[in-house]
Formats: sequence, C-alpha cells, structure tokens
Amino acid sequence: MQLNFVLGTAAELIKVYPVIHLALENGHAVRVISTGQSRENFLMQYQDLSLPESAFATLIESHGDLHAASSALRWFTRAIFTSKKTFRSKLLTGDKSFVVVHGDTLSTLVGAWLGWRCGLNVVHIEAGLRSPSLFNPFPEEITRRMVSRFAKFHMTPDQKATDNLERAGVSGKIICTNGNTLMDAVLLSAKLAKPTLPDRPFAIANMHRFENLNSHARWSKILDTVIRASGNTQIIFVTHPQTRHKLLQDPGGLRLLTRPEIDIRDRMPFSEFIGLLKASDFLISDGGSNQEECSYLGKPCLILRDATERQEGLDTCCVLTRFDQSIINRFLDNPKSFEAKPLEGQTSPSKLILETLLNA
Repeated sequence: MQLNFVLGTAAELIKVYPVIHLALENGHAVRVISTGQSRENFLMQYQDLSLPESAFATLIESHGDLHAASSALRWFTRAIFTSKKTFRSKLLTGDKSFVVVHGDTLSTLVGAWLGWRCGLNVVHIEAGLRSPSLFNPFPEEITRRMVSRFAKFHMTPDQKATDNLERAGVSGKIICTNGNTLMDAVLLSAKLAKPTLPDRPFAIANMHRFENLNSHARWSKILDTVIRASGNTQIIFVTHPQTRHKLLQDPGGLRLLTRPEIDIRDRMPFSEFIGLLKASDFLISDGGSNQEECSYLGKPCLILRDATERQEGLDTCCVLTRFDQSIINRFLDNPKSFEAKPLEGQTSPSKLILETLLNA
C-alpha cells in the first residue's frame, strides 16, 4: 500500500501516529504531508515521534504556527486552491494508494478535498462526529460534514458516529473501529514517558479553542476557574500559540495568572504531556482530545465547553460544565471523586484500520 497522510496539526499527527507506525513496521510505503497549518509544533512532534525524514513533505510553506483567525484564513485560502499537479507531486501513488485525513480541522478539509479532486481514495479517521448545530463548534462541524462527502472510507470511533453517517446517507464504506486511534497513542506514550515532575501534587490546565479565547465571558470564566483551582494545588498551565497570543492581548488576564501557584508553560511534545497528565491529579481543558486522553487514563477532567461531540469518559471521569458554576464548583471541591479505572487490553483501532485498507 501507499499511504499518504495529509495532516496540519500536531494533534492530528499524534492521533494517526499508531497507524503510521504499524504501516512502516509492516513494510508499507508512507508519506506524511504537512499542510503548513501548524508547522512549528508539527515538526516538533514529528521529531519527538522519531518518524523518518524521508517520509516527510510540505504542501504549503509557512513560518511558525497560526495564532490568529486572519493568518489561518490566509493559509487556508492558499492550501485549498493548491493545484492538482502540485498536490500529486507530493504523493506516493500506485494501484493501492490512499489519502488519509483525520478529525475536523481545516487541514482535514484541505486533504480530503484535494484527494477527492485527484480521484484518489480518501480515508477519514475519526469520522462521524456530529453536533446538532452547523455552527457550533465552528468551523469544525462544517468541516466534518464536508469531509464526509469526499471520503471513500469512513473510520468511525463508535456506534453513535456510525449511526450519524448512516442517517446522513454518506457514500463509501463505514467501518467502526471500536475506539479512537488516540487510545493507541496514549497507552503507548504512557508506558514510555519519563517527564520531569513537580515536587508537589499538581494539576494541568490546557485551553486553546478559538470560541473560548474570543469570548470575553468564557475567557473570564476560564481565568476564574484556573485561579480557583490553584488555591488547592499547583497548576501547570500549558499554552498553545493562540493561547499565548490571547495572553499578550489581555495583560490583565496574564497578571492574574502570574502567581507562584501557576506555572505557565509552552506546549510540549506529546510523550512529555502524557507523562505529566498521568502523574497529575486532574485536568482542566476545553479540548476534545484531552477529554479522550483522560478517559483512557481514568484521569478526572473538567471540560470548559458548552457541548462535546465525544462520548468518552462522560459517564465516569470527564465532566462537561456548560460553563455552569455549580458544576465547576462540584468538581473542584473534590476532583479525586471522579477518578476512574484506566483502559487496558482494548482492541487496537489502528490495527483494524490498516487491515481494512489492506483488504480493500
């Protein structure tokens, strides 16, 4: 097989890494094409995973990460209008060539659209997530619905996602992988990680969603929640490029967070983050991937979002707040009560995906 992974963010790379790893182990040809959406962190993560330089290619040259909506729009416009000739020049092609995309980022849409335009089989991993609203979350929900029109293989993480696609009447083959490939990545990294840990109990905060950073009310609630949590434990506040940009725009918020109990750090390689997460008491986050990671590790997670399309952990260790202060208070009063048993011995979604494509 020839597997072309078109990816734009470090998170996408992390989630498909187990598939890439298995493909390389089994002698399949692999090309990882960076769209340029988050070049700096993408390259950092690529190196952290020890992936071969010979397999790497770039679709759009960019400098640094996209931290504002304006720069993201400029990059997206360039990427989506890439010519078929240019895109084909980046690919490994043959009788059994696939274009593989993941999730619901703008890069997912870029890869699926270009692959479909070139008449290639598009594989969508983590397919079928749906929100009741077309514009919430934005632009992720629009991306999901558009990518489902271009994909030939829809790899869904659970039965609910499968049902969503069947109701929508998508064409192509729907395969339920009974879990997300992120589960393979988390469990592998949790065994190998050896991070430098604080000398006292700690929790982690990780915020990055544009709808939260661009809302005064939500941003204020996030600051209040992190500061309140720091009254009982050390907080490691992990910042994405867009979060750093927000703090530069809001010096008052930065002053509130600048205290001995809060350690503000830049985003780190996945293995280091998972090692920290595994050793932490709990996580405060607005990320869907963080929700899944906590569900696999049994780690208490406070989700600062109005809604989540992911079901992982919602009946055990992950608490969706909808920004309700009473729910936030209940969690912070006793995070330990939300601990759950880590997942072990599950069937590998990554292995099932590879076997499905091999037999296609």
